[in-house]
Amino acid sequence: MIPEKITMIEQRGLFRGYQKFEIHQDEDMEVVFRRFTAHNQFKFPLWQLNPNPTRLKFRQPGSIVGSIIFGICSLGVVVGMIASRDWGIVGALAFPFFLFGMLFWACFWKLQTQSINANVYYFRHGTGQIHVWFEKPDAKTFHAFCETLTQKAVEAWNNRPIEPSGQSLAGEIAALKKLKDSGVLNDAEFERAKAKLLEQTDQRKIGFI
Repeated sequence: MIPEKITMIEQRGLFRGYQKFEIHQDEDMEVVFRRFTAHNQFKFPLWQLNPNPTRLKFRQPGSIVGSIIFGICSLGVVVGMIASRDWGIVGALAFPFFLFGMLFWACFWKLQTQSINANVYYFRHGTGQIHVWFEKPDAKTFHAFCETLTQKAVEAWNNRPIEPSGQSLAGEIAALKKLKDSGVLNDAEFERAKAKLLEQTDQRKIGFI
């Protein structure tokens, strides 16, 4: 049995909030996200997850440059206020200090919240992804959990529910429904084709065919 400590990981970031991933014995994964006032919790079958993650590291270049420039400007204004020793000049520099300070924090906030440093796991049907933050809460736990997640996703894929065979009644009806959903068959044609399949099945049961 895989140790429980690597089937669940909790991650926290100063500006990113909190997230938890837990792999259950029934081959489902439970995900919890908390971002300030937002809270999201859901569960999905692990076979839907591609077991091969993408290592993604990206920082907003504009946010880095903005943080540096406005940080230097704010520091320069503070130095000027201290050096002047004149309350008139200090009052005049208060607005630039406030403006540059706000711009610095806006760029710094965007840098922290929109930058990516994670293993990204994509869903097989291509409609979503999950980010496991890189080496949080520590490198050992991170790598052990990602290894377990990859292994469990492969096992779940091998044990995934298989769609009914096209040769079975359920498979043939499912194929007809897909044709109806795609517009190839209208409702009346779908019902006639389904009725014909059911009739043929009944005939097979009593030995007519």
